[in-house]
Amino acid sequence: MFDISNKAQTIEGFGASGAWWSQAIGEWNDEKRKQIIDLLFDQEVGIGLSIYRYNIGAGSGEEISDPWRRSESFEVEKGIYNWGRDKHAIRVLKEIHRKGVQNIVAFANSPTARMTKSGLVTGEKDGTSNLKEDMYEDFAAYLVDVTNHLIKEEGIPITYLSPINEPQWDWRMEKGQEGCHYSPDECVQLLKILRNKLEQQSLYDVKISAIEAGEWKTARTYIDPIFKDNELMIALTHFDVHSYWSDVQDKIKIANYLKKNYPSLKLNMSEWTEMKQNRDYGMDSALVLVNTIHDDLTVANVSSWQYWIAVSKYDFRDGLIYTNEGTEDIEETKRLWAMGNYSKFIRPGAKRINLPQPETQDFIKTSLFYDEAAQQLIYVVINNDKSKKRVPIQFTEFNYAELFETSEINNLTNLYKGELPEYFDVQPESITTIKIY
Repeated sequence: MFDISNKAQTIEGFGASGAWWSQAIGEWNDEKRKQIIDLLFDQEVGIGLSIYRYNIGAGSGEEISDPWRRSESFEVEKGIYNWGRDKHAIRVLKEIHRKGVQNIVAFANSPTARMTKSGLVTGEKDGTSNLKEDMYEDFAAYLVDVTNHLIKEEGIPITYLSPINEPQWDWRMEKGQEGCHYSPDECVQLLKILRNKLEQQSLYDVKISAIEAGEWKTARTYIDPIFKDNELMIALTHFDVHSYWSDVQDKIKIANYLKKNYPSLKLNMSEWTEMKQNRDYGMDSALVLVNTIHDDLTVANVSSWQYWIAVSKYDFRDGLIYTNEGTEDIEETKRLWAMGNYSKFIRPGAKRINLPQPETQDFIKTSLFYDEAAQQLIYVVINNDKSKKRVPIQFTEFNYAELFETSEINNLTNLYKGELPEYFDVQPESITTIKIY
C-alpha cells in the first residue's frame, strides 16, 4: 500500500507553445481553427492543456526564409506600437483563454532588430551576444509594454514573462529563427532591469520566467550568477530549463544542486520536442514523449511541463498535430493523446505523491498524483514493453476507478468505469491513466 501523504511538488499544469503555428492557424476558417484549439485545450474533446506560451515576436526579419518561423513585432519605433500586428496569433491567444486557460506565458526569443548589434533578429554573425549594451532598458520596456497591453487591453492574464530563451547557444543567421546569446552576467543585467520595469508599471502579479536554459547539463553555468544576486533571488520563484539532449543523470544533478543551494526555487520544464527527422504518428515517438515527461516529473520534480511546437507542417517528430503546407489539414498523432494522459487529468494544484518504482520491471514506469479539490488520485502507468503487464492497485481507502488508455489502437479511450479492482492489465507499449476516487 502506498503512502499518499508523502507528497512532492505541486503541479502548475501542462502546456504548449504557440510558436510558430498560431499566426498561420489564426487565418484558418473558424471551424478548422476551433478544431485545433479544442484538440489541444478542451477538457472534454481534447487533451485539456492548462498552459499556453505566447511568443512576443522580434519582427518578421527578411533573413528568416520560412514564414512559419517569423513573428511580428508590435514595435514601430521606440515607444511606438502598432497593436494591430500579430492579429492572427492574438486571435488564437484569445480563443485559448476563452477555453478557460488562465496560465499564459509570454516569451521572447530575441530583441527587435533595432536593439541588436547585427541588425538581425536571428543573432550575431559569430553567435555571440547580440543585444546592444545600451538597449537593455529598451528591450525590457518593450516586453513590459506588450505584457501590459495584453493584460489591460486584451484581457489576457499573463502569469509569466520570459525574456531569455536558450542563452547558451551560439545564435546566428543560418539557424533560421529568432534567437539571442547571453552570458550569465548579461542575463543578470537584463533580468534586474526587467524586474524594475514590471514594478514601475505595477505588474506585481507577473512573474519573471528565467532563463529557459537550452539543456540541463550546461544550465549550472547560469544558476549561481543569477540566484546569488540578492535582488533576483527575491524576485524569481522558478528556474526554467528545456529537456533537449538531456539524460536522467543530467536532470538529477541540477535538481539536487538547486535543492541543496536554493531550496525555495521551483523548477519548470518549459520546452521539449524529440529532435529527430521524419514524421511519426504512432506510439514510437509517443513513448519517447511520455518517458521524458515521467522523468522530468519524478526525477527533476518540475512544477510544469510545456511542449514546444503544438502544430507542425514539418517532416519532423515535433507537432502534437500535423498539417500540410497550403492546406487546413488536421492530422492527429499518438503524441497528442499520450500527453493527454497527463494534461487532461493532472490539473493545476494537484500534488505528486512519491512512489517506490518497481525494482524488477524497468519497462513499467508509474507516477501518482492527488487532486484535493476533486478528492481523487491520478495514477499514470507507462508500459514500454511489447507484452501486457499486470499492475496491482494498492489504494484501499478508495472505491471506484476509471481507466483511460493511449495505445496503438486507442486514443485516450475510457476503457473501464466501476468498482476499484485489485489490479489492471495494461496493454503493450501504452500509457494508461487511472482515476481513483
